[in-house]
Amino acid sequence: MDETQKLDHSNLRSALENGEFFPYFQPLVVLATGKLHGFEALARWQHPNFGMIAPDIFIPLAESHGLIGELSSQILQKAFEAIALHGEGLRLAFNISPLQLKDLNLPRRIRQIAEGARFSLECATVEITESAIAEDMNAARSISIDLKAMGCRIALDDFGTGYSSLYHLKSLPFDELKVDRTFVSSMATERESRKIVAAVVGLGQSLGLETIAEGIETQEQADMLVRLGCEMGQGWHYGRPAPAEQLPSVIELRRPRAVSRAGNEGIGSSVICREGLPSQRLAQLQAVYDGAPVGLGFLDRNLKYININRRLAELHGVSVGDHYGKTLAEVIPKLYPTLEAHVKEALNGKGTCDLEIREPASHGHSRRTFLVSYQPAFDEAGEVVGVSCAVKDFTARKDAEDKLRQYERLVEGLDEMVAVVDRNHRYVLTNRAFLEVFGGANSGIEGRSIRESINRDVFERIVIPNLEQCFRGNPVLFSMEYDLPGIGVRHLSVSYSPIEVSGVVETVACVLRDITDMKRVELVETGWRKRIELAECAGLRIGLWDWDIRANTVVWSDESYRQWGFTREAFSSKVADAVPRIHPEDRPLVDSAIRKVITRETDEYAAQYRVLRPDGSICWVDARGVMVGDASERMIGIGIDITDHMKNQDSTSHSASDLYF
Repeated sequence: MDETQKLDHSNLRSALENGEFFPYFQPLVVLATGKLHGFEALARWQHPNFGMIAPDIFIPLAESHGLIGELSSQILQKAFEAIALHGEGLRLAFNISPLQLKDLNLPRRIRQIAEGARFSLECATVEITESAIAEDMNAARSISIDLKAMGCRIALDDFGTGYSSLYHLKSLPFDELKVDRTFVSSMATERESRKIVAAVVGLGQSLGLETIAEGIETQEQADMLVRLGCEMGQGWHYGRPAPAEQLPSVIELRRPRAVSRAGNEGIGSSVICREGLPSQRLAQLQAVYDGAPVGLGFLDRNLKYININRRLAELHGVSVGDHYGKTLAEVIPKLYPTLEAHVKEALNGKGTCDLEIREPASHGHSRRTFLVSYQPAFDEAGEVVGVSCAVKDFTARKDAEDKLRQYERLVEGLDEMVAVVDRNHRYVLTNRAFLEVFGGANSGIEGRSIRESINRDVFERIVIPNLEQCFRGNPVLFSMEYDLPGIGVRHLSVSYSPIEVSGVVETVACVLRDITDMKRVELVETGWRKRIELAECAGLRIGLWDWDIRANTVVWSDESYRQWGFTREAFSSKVADAVPRIHPEDRPLVDSAIRKVITRETDEYAAQYRVLRPDGSICWVDARGVMVGDASERMIGIGIDITDHMKNQDSTSHSASDLYF
């Protein structure tokens, strides 16, 4: 591992105290003449052990530990002093961190440093990146205004690498526009890069901004930039960054460097010159569109497509060529009613950002979700000439968010134990019931491995193979016995269901149901069936009953009506109307048997009692029953007429219940 990767806060603090950070100066020249115009200050760290450390290592470290302000102040003080001493009248450009662009005291500190170094801020250019602006637009605007008031120029750095730059350009008081080195380095060989540079330079010209190209490495690139109208440039072609002590020699040796005019004639030059008229193509910016990671298009005042990039054409499912001359309503007729009001607002000068829309349902196609922005485009007179649109496919993220919310709502209130796990066998989501059993003393187990909460043998022998099957897209259902912590051995029904995101199984929903009581009921029911079969073989008459304990009503079969001496029409189904017919001497026995089942002292209700029927006759009933349901709200059972057996009790050695139950 690179030793510099071990650097931490203490190393950075020590370096600041020891003054190990220095500015290096990269020449900034006038492209048309090669004349030195100024420098850009670049931060460097001269470590006593590791030597020169690149800024992409220590800048993020300083930002993460809150030292970026102190580091920048140290660099600026040395840079201001060096330019004030050796380069009076030359410009000095420097970057500020996105974190600093949130600090409203930044302009005051820069002024104090400049005053201490006797450096005029009239010669300073503050470079701001697009990402820094996007984090806090209000703070960026306030700081930019204060810096401008102090005499500083403001430059938008790395232009073209984002897709919201046009909005930023009109929102902040920029003076300069820097063309990113990514496009400059390839412009001599790639037509798309040339188009992007032409569009950016033309945009700067139309807005009255000075354009500066970064990363110039060859004379060919410099020649092209001049023909495109770019004013300033920097890069190794004009000199590598140098320390402060070399500034005098750099300034002395920097001779005007006239741009070569060789090879400017012919067909190739003609093509470049046509691309070099960006001020006439400000509304089209096709080069910028082609490199954007989102769908971009431009509509005229009749809402017809004038320009569109490949990404937007792909999202619409229509070729680029088939867009031209067609209106927004003609290209996306199903979505247009949703978008119409927002597009027309843009035509009236009011933009819409990050509008979330969803496609209407379509047979055979999944519905997509988009983030859409519509911004008005103004001419020099302030008139709206069209609408710029940006579209991003938000489907995958939206589906993932929706699924997560659905699972959270679904699982939290379930009595079943539910957990969602990822491909690394870590818990992503668990519900209350699962935590109560497997969470232990932890309030949450998200992020922990399944291995930490269950038996190792079960994990390796049962859980892993079934999870692997589910991650291949196959639902899994199995049952097992498991010793639940604090509960004991229980019968569990386990189901694994795959959860897909963008067609890939990313997680699995695991549902554990305790079916111990269900198993017990199944065993009891098996016993009932056997008894009923034996009883029927013996010629006994069996009545069936279903008692709703909460409502205190009962449903009887025809045989039960006969045993109790009721008819269907006469019986109200209320248990209270039937209880008085139980012989007074037998009621305590029946009450006791019922209470033991309801309180779970025993699994099965069993009682023999006499029923006093309206005609004066007595029917002996042998009743058996069991609770069903989770809340002890229902009991079902059978009643066997054992009157004849009881009458013959003295002449037989066993009662009916002994014979058959």
